[in-house]
Amino acid sequence: MRIKKIRVSGFKSFCHPVNLQVKQNGITIIVGPNGCGKSNVVDAVRWVLGEQRVKHLRGSSMEDVIFSGSSFHKPSGMAEVSLTFSNPKGDTLQQFADYTEIAVTRRLYRSGESIYMINKIPVRLKDVRELFMDTGIGGTGYSIVEQGRVEEIVSAKPIDRRILIDDAAGIVKFRFKRENAEKRLDETTQNLLRVNDVLGALSEQEDGLREHVERAEKYLELQEQSGLLERQHLCLSWHQAGLNEQKVQELVKGQQQQQQDLQGEKAVVETDLERLKLEQIQLGTQVGERREQLFKTEQNIQEAENQRELEKQNLQNVSEQREGQEKELEELKQRLTEREKERADINNRSMELAERLGEMQAKLVIIEEKRAEENETLQKSTDETSVLQKRLLTVHTELTNQTNQKNFLDERLENLTERQQRLQDQQQSHKNLLQEVTLQVSDREEQMVTMRLQKEELSGKLAELESSIEDQHLKLIEEEKKLEDLRYQQSTAESRIESLQQIQTHYEGFSDSVKIFMQLMQDNPETKKQLGVSGLLADFITVPADTLDIVSPVMAEVLDWVVIERAEKLPQIEIFCAEHELGQLGFVALDRPASVPKSAGTKGIPLPEILKFKKPLQEWGEKFFSRFALLKDEKKFWNEADKKWPDSPEEWLSSSGICLSNSSASMGKVQSGSLGFLQRQQQIIDVGTYVDDLQKKIKKFESELLTLREKHESLKEEQESREEESRKLEFALLSDNKELEHHQLEERRMEQTVSQLSQDTDSILEEMDLSRLKEKTAAETIISLEKERTELEEKTNQLQERIQLLQSRNDAIAEELLAHRVSLTETTEQQKNTEETESRLNREHEETSLRLEQLKTALNEGDLRLEQSRKRITEIDESFEDLLEKRSDMKRELEEDIQLHEQKNEEQTLLSQKLQERQGHLENSVSVAHQESIRLTEFRLQREQLEDQLREITEQTPEAILTEIDIDTSDHKQMGLELRSLKASLNAMGAVNLAAPEEYAALKERIDFLKSQSEDLQKAVDDLKETIKDINIESRRRFREMFDQVNENFMNVFSSLFEGGEAKLLLTESEDLLNAGVDILAQPPGKKLQNINLLSGGEKALTAISLIFAIFLVKPSPFCLLDEVDAPLDDVNVVRFNRLITGLSYDSQFIIV
Repeated sequence: MRIKKIRVSGFKSFCHPVNLQVKQNGITIIVGPNGCGKSNVVDAVRWVLGEQRVKHLRGSSMEDVIFSGSSFHKPSGMAEVSLTFSNPKGDTLQQFADYTEIAVTRRLYRSGESIYMINKIPVRLKDVRELFMDTGIGGTGYSIVEQGRVEEIVSAKPIDRRILIDDAAGIVKFRFKRENAEKRLDETTQNLLRVNDVLGALSEQEDGLREHVERAEKYLELQEQSGLLERQHLCLSWHQAGLNEQKVQELVKGQQQQQQDLQGEKAVVETDLERLKLEQIQLGTQVGERREQLFKTEQNIQEAENQRELEKQNLQNVSEQREGQEKELEELKQRLTEREKERADINNRSMELAERLGEMQAKLVIIEEKRAEENETLQKSTDETSVLQKRLLTVHTELTNQTNQKNFLDERLENLTERQQRLQDQQQSHKNLLQEVTLQVSDREEQMVTMRLQKEELSGKLAELESSIEDQHLKLIEEEKKLEDLRYQQSTAESRIESLQQIQTHYEGFSDSVKIFMQLMQDNPETKKQLGVSGLLADFITVPADTLDIVSPVMAEVLDWVVIERAEKLPQIEIFCAEHELGQLGFVALDRPASVPKSAGTKGIPLPEILKFKKPLQEWGEKFFSRFALLKDEKKFWNEADKKWPDSPEEWLSSSGICLSNSSASMGKVQSGSLGFLQRQQQIIDVGTYVDDLQKKIKKFESELLTLREKHESLKEEQESREEESRKLEFALLSDNKELEHHQLEERRMEQTVSQLSQDTDSILEEMDLSRLKEKTAAETIISLEKERTELEEKTNQLQERIQLLQSRNDAIAEELLAHRVSLTETTEQQKNTEETESRLNREHEETSLRLEQLKTALNEGDLRLEQSRKRITEIDESFEDLLEKRSDMKRELEEDIQLHEQKNEEQTLLSQKLQERQGHLENSVSVAHQESIRLTEFRLQREQLEDQLREITEQTPEAILTEIDIDTSDHKQMGLELRSLKASLNAMGAVNLAAPEEYAALKERIDFLKSQSEDLQKAVDDLKETIKDINIESRRRFREMFDQVNENFMNVFSSLFEGGEAKLLLTESEDLLNAGVDILAQPPGKKLQNINLLSGGEKALTAISLIFAIFLVKPSPFCLLDEVDAPLDDVNVVRFNRLITGLSYDSQFIIV
């Protein structure tokens, strides 16, 4: 594949879409000034290929790649880059092999949403990376090299530098596959352990679940009998409720007839009462109207009195107002006369000020003309003085320059003399040094011969050390593999313990009641502490694995007992179990230990000697289990049984699992899920012991491994010491060579210096003669300038005195002019104030005249209002007598209507009493009918409830069930007793798992499924191990082949770029070739460096370029993008670099920035 074009839009500085066409083969150059966006093209290519590291894109957040706007353009809403590849050969992923062009696009919105597309089809970032995997393209590949990236390759860690060769070797995808396979192997191994543990627990649970199935079948049989009897009992109750309903319904009908008769009598009384109420309402309305008319009449009388008083008050107010207006009229006439006099005085004052102002303005013109003449004379004198001062300044400046020139020449002559003497001294000194250097060169040559002999001796010792180190390294790798196997076994065992402990925590194998109870205790620690629950008996007992089958008859009965601290907590526990509807549970109290039976003299082993008890069960367990004895000898067991059974107080156990008690004998294998708890507990102990043994072995191996490593390190330190000594010898040789060359160069330089000193002496003598001539000319010029400066200073002083005289006369005229202008201003201001006063007096005169006219009009209106008020008072007095007579008649008529209304009220009271008597009889009848209706409703509800209960348990109707029952002979009470007996039997069975048959079938199916899963997981583990092995073999082969080819090319390219020197790639020491790093050893021509970081910037760049092109020669990437990688190179190295790229460009695609 080759890049065909690059399309950038909204990315960094590209505000508008830009298409860049790229040559398929050869070199494409991107040039431009600083800041034009060249490197943004590189960032765009890196970004579209899936770069997620923001710092590699020169930003602080991913949003920085979106164009942020400028003074002429708005910010972009998204950034988009498309990279189009030509694909003529179809050498890519299978799904894209048919495309001649492949376009990879990345788009980023400001909301943070990112989209990847291949040929305009949305894909994942993973798909883009898979497309370019093992091609050298990407963030860690070698196809994109920037200036900073060049130095990173040289200064990177060896393990980081290895990624370049991995990418070229095509093992990146193998590394990803291996990592995924190892992760899946760990997960699959853990799943296999868990499946096997669960499978063991389920197999034990299967045996206990069979008993629950039998119990559930018996429970269902009793439940069916109870259901039939309950249906018949409910049907008889429904029939009896129907008979009671008919009796009550007849009583309700009688009461309803009596209520109808009382309702008729009540209606007649209510009619008479309503008629009387209507008359009362009409009479009440008439009384109200008369009271309202009386009120209005009294109101009219009051209004007439108020109006008369108001008119009197108005008459008085108008009289007082007229007196005030007459007084104000006299005052205004007097004020108008005073204003006329003031106006005449102001007019006279204004005329006087106008005459005075004219005289002052004429005098001001004369003073200003005189001042202009004086200013003109002063300006002429000032100009003449300025010309003289400029010439004086010029003379002074030239005089200063000549003086400085003379001083400079004097100092120059002194310096030249001193320099001539110093050069002669240096010439003699260099001749002496030259003799010393010749002697030193001879000594250095002898030392170099001795050092070369020492170096050959060290090389032999280093070869022997390298052989010893290789042997120790192989032995170290073998021991570390053994240690890794032990650690893997330890990890597997610890996972096994963790899985078993998880199963123990859930009490697998115990009954549902026990599991639920213990789960409640674990979830509620406070309740557990309050009830004094310590745990199950199984939590505190440990049984040896070889005796578990022997003691299983005893253990199966007691393992699920709950251990509590005190017996007094049992009532609280009973309430707790009832609230949570738990089944049957067994409890033992630590404060009530079992009694120790008397020994029967049996020669058996007491069970407490075999079992191990944990605190706090130790005392109780030893007493309880002391009644059991183990007789391992079968013959002795049966002999003791013939003699003492069943009269012995002890219980005997045989090695074959037989148990004899004082009342029964049991034999056969005990099937109980709770025994699995002890088995798993023993497994945890055994696996824990195994883990301890492994840890001891691991510590032993680690100690041995540490010894081997110390020995290996000691050999390496000796090797490094020898190498350091060798490097010091080489460095000393190199230093001697450099010093010899330095002395020879110094000798040639000194000869040149002596010749140059002779030439400098001749030139200094010529320069000294020229300086003496210039000094004489400067002295003559200084004397002439001093004389001219004195003459100019005298003329300037005379002009200055004249200017001062003219200036004093000018200042006197200016003061006179200023005083005259102040007087003129004051007079002008007085005239302005006089005009304003005259204007104000005219305005007040007009206002006073207007007010006089208004007062005259108001006096005429007041006379008219006085006449109207007197006339209105007379009219009110005439109508007042008529209103008093009308009020007296209305009061008499109102008293007659009130007397008639009281008579009607007495008749209404009698009718109301009669109506209350009828209402009382009616309410009594309604109450009786209501009680009977309630009873009727109760019987109906009872029948409906019984019908609902029947519908819940059967689909038959009550009538259909009655046909199956002999009502006359059936005893309803006896049937109820039988039903309660059946329900008591069901309750006595306790919590029955009705889903046991289904659970058993599901459990069986699950066990079969888990067995299949276990086989599949084991096969998957084997397949994954084989896959990882194949991947590692193929990866090592590819890496070794690629490393050898790249190393060979690296040596050739390095020698070509440096025109000599040595360089090679070395693998760092590692147990596995796939984890080894890649180190660089580079020695430019004429240098013997101990560390690659001591290279100069240009040498580092050439070394990195050599490595990149060495990889490129073996595995060319689709393109090579170089961003200013030649910046650290000088002109000569740039020519070599260009020559190398030109040679590679015939078959490859290069883009250079």
